[in-house]
Amino acid sequence: MNLDDYKPLTQRLTAPAGAPSAAEHLGSFIADLRSRDQRSRRLALGLALILFAVGTVFVAVGASRFPGLALIGVGAMLSAACAGLKARGFGRVDYSAPTREFLAAAAKRYRFLGMKDAPALVPLLVMGLGGALAVHQAAARHLGERGVALAVGGYLLFLVALCVFAVIVSRKDWRRENAELLYEIRRREQELENG
Repeated sequence: MNLDDYKPLTQRLTAPAGAPSAAEHLGSFIADLRSRDQRSRRLALGLALILFAVGTVFVAVGASRFPGLALIGVGAMLSAACAGLKARGFGRVDYSAPTREFLAAAAKRYRFLGMKDAPALVPLLVMGLGGALAVHQAAARHLGERGVALAVGGYLLFLVALCVFAVIVSRKDWRRENAELLYEIRRREQELENG
């Protein structure tokens, strides 16, 4: 006997009465996504508030005498704006959208890095420039021309290393928090495509 011989026997079988239906599975999945979205929104809003406060302090301190610190503050405020926009995105999710659209939007929200995160490079560049200006200003007071160039070069190397480290740590954190969720979203999208 092969598997085709068993098909007529299984056609009249149904799931047990207590077994959850596909709609119930989808409902619990959407509820889980809703709670994750709300948690992500709260975290992004908290980060935006902290960055805005820090940026305000840096701008106030650096406005008159330290333009590098003021530029770092502006970068922090721009980062706060990016975090606020991200929080807004998590707050404007349409949970009643058609399943395909909802899953596609969820996959886009929970991807690691993509074009959606490109605007965050602007504040990073502004803060990096502000840091270079602050290092240059501090080094110029105590070092010669060559020392200033070495100090700024060392700062730029440190900044690049810090950015690489941040991406690696963020990727590990994303894998722990969201990789399984993204896999589940894509699995459900594949199920919909297959019928």
